[in-house]
Amino acid sequence: MTLLKVDKLSKIFGGLTALDAVSLSIEDGEIHGLMGANGAGKTTLFSIIAGNQRPSSGTVHFAGARIDRLRPDQICRKGIARTFQIVRPFAGLTVRDNVETAMLFGQTEALSPRERDRLIGSILGECGLDGLADRVASSLTLSARKRLEVARALATGPRLLLLDEVMAGLTPTEVTDMIAALKRVKDNHGLTILIIEHVMSALNQMSDRITVLHRGQLIAEGTPEDIARNPQVAEAYFGVDDSELEGRP
Repeated sequence: MTLLKVDKLSKIFGGLTALDAVSLSIEDGEIHGLMGANGAGKTTLFSIIAGNQRPSSGTVHFAGARIDRLRPDQICRKGIARTFQIVRPFAGLTVRDNVETAMLFGQTEALSPRERDRLIGSILGECGLDGLADRVASSLTLSARKRLEVARALATGPRLLLLDEVMAGLTPTEVTDMIAALKRVKDNHGLTILIIEHVMSALNQMSDRITVLHRGQLIAEGTPEDIARNPQVAEAYFGVDDSELEGRP
């Protein structure tokens, strides 16, 4: 079943076309990767889906309902949560309080105190933060702040989780731990995930399908294996022309 459908979405900033008639569908329960060089339009697409920006044209439907005219808080309550490239937790609050605050803006706002406490404990454990619950967010390492960003998004009770470079700046060991945590929360919460990531090994390992953007246009979509063999992707993303791909398996 299609959970998210983006149809001919465009976004123009002055004379710059950030997205040019992009269409894609995200299936319920899949992990869908979004790939492209800096400036390809990936974060702009996230911002429109989450309601932080309005499209210049085109539509976005979630669970069969049109959402591109809604505010971010309305979209969040419908079941879409996002993380941001630059993590900015409430620096003066504890990890636990950051997660509890996020609950005020999603589908979990009506939980009883006991249900809320149980869910917070579960999320902290899944994200590897249970031992840091009482730490002030400003004291966390980058890796822990990234995991807190995921935990805050989970606390809203999403069906669709938009992850914007949650592995950027992490060590290989931290990347491995993040992949394990994301797979764990996906299974435990029945999530669908749309993920932007420049750590290509992680994107290939996690994704069922990958969509590639280049200069605001969708240039390829398929399995990680399909994308790795796609000449247009190689030329746009890696600067490799078709002739250099000849003879490769």
